Amino acid sequence: MLFKLKNKIKIIVLFAMNLVFSQQYFSPLIPSNNFLSSASMLAKGGEFSGLFSHSVFSKYGEVFNFEFDLTRNSYAERRSVPVIDMFDDVVTQNVYALNRPAFASISWSLSGSVNNYLKLPVSLSLSDSPYWDFRYDYSEEVRASLGPGVYNRDPVVGYHLINIDGVIRSLKIGIASKINSWLKMGVLLDNLYEDELFYMKGVNVFEEDDALASDTTLLKDINMSVENVSRFTFGATVDLKRNMSIALSVTPSTEIKFLTGGLIPSIDEKTLLPSFNFSDTSSNYSITLPQEINLGFSIKVNNPTKTNITGGLIFKDWENHDIYKVYHSSTDTSTHNYQSTIGLSVGVEHIILGKTPLRFGFIYSDSPLGEEFEITKVTLGSGWVYNNISLDVVAVFGSVDYRYGDLFPSTTQENLLLDRIDEKNTVLKATINYSF
Repeated sequence: MLFKLKNKIKIIVLFAMNLVFSQQYFSPLIPSNNFLSSASMLAKGGEFSGLFSHSVFSKYGEVFNFEFDLTRNSYAERRSVPVIDMFDDVVTQNVYALNRPAFASISWSLSGSVNNYLKLPVSLSLSDSPYWDFRYDYSEEVRASLGPGVYNRDPVVGYHLINIDGVIRSLKIGIASKINSWLKMGVLLDNLYEDELFYMKGVNVFEEDDALASDTTLLKDINMSVENVSRFTFGATVDLKRNMSIALSVTPSTEIKFLTGGLIPSIDEKTLLPSFNFSDTSSNYSITLPQEINLGFSIKVNNPTKTNITGGLIFKDWENHDIYKVYHSSTDTSTHNYQSTIGLSVGVEHIILGKTPLRFGFIYSDSPLGEEFEITKVTLGSGWVYNNISLDVVAVFGSVDYRYGDLFPSTTQENLLLDRIDEKNTVLKATINYSF
């Protein structure tokens, strides 16, 4: 009884812990931190395990399977400027903006085998999940610096604001067939569609001040939309031995076109990182999602405590897909000098006392933006099973910091130094599964 109580306390602690990931200021340009895997797969480092994460393969042969995921992302983004002494040395970092927004998302999956009805070794699946999360919320309180003799020396004179909303979701159909005793092959068809994309940036002025980026209130609201895009993933799983399997999949590159009211991707001159400009008229731009090659593995270890090892490797060819096409008065291009990326993940699941899973893993991710954005994450999770129903939970840890220019430069003051951005985010995921 005491052991069960300790397990419950551990899981509650997992839900209370702060986890870290990037808030994605660059989210309108690069999809990342999708966390498409179920909680059980993600907890054992299965972010890049490929086809083992898709129910049409992982639940192959089951008559019926239903999964429902709930994910909550609580972000923390801190922006600071260096304080320089008389010798031009950095004394400390002065924090001028700290934001802690929270977002939630859901996904679901249905899958099942048709073998009992049509006598064919085929499984089908239908799922819907977030693929590209645009959501970002930034609010910077700007205060004036008044001289002595004034009762309120630091009054609030305005706010610098950015709000990006909406998600590109993936409606996915999968089909897999067992070719022989050791080989399964299949194809996944993705339909990417947008869910109310919106971009707002501006200054809310209470009183004119040199610290503000504008003399008057100026808020730009831009509605965005995406042309529906379809793409395929081809792959197979191979049972090398009774306790060892690998999965290989390939997703070709796909162009996705954004229709906006005047948002134009550009390049920041100081950092050569992505930036955004505005146009007075409608404009469109297109991004090519790179080709992806994924190799996953799954190993069942024979020892007194039942143990499963899962992981994978993914390669994304960003280097050859770093040119954005901008359709305005004339077609223009923007080259972002991305680097191709490799992601690695590995994790372990121990079944304690024959029924309670203890899962942990590691995920390493390159970034097309460069070395500053590389990130290593740690995953922890567990779960419960009752008859045909299971509940799995996961928590993921990591961090990243980088240098970038002021998002709202002052109209009268020029800052020659780059700001420091420390990004953290809490990701909690729970998956309910029913199968028979």
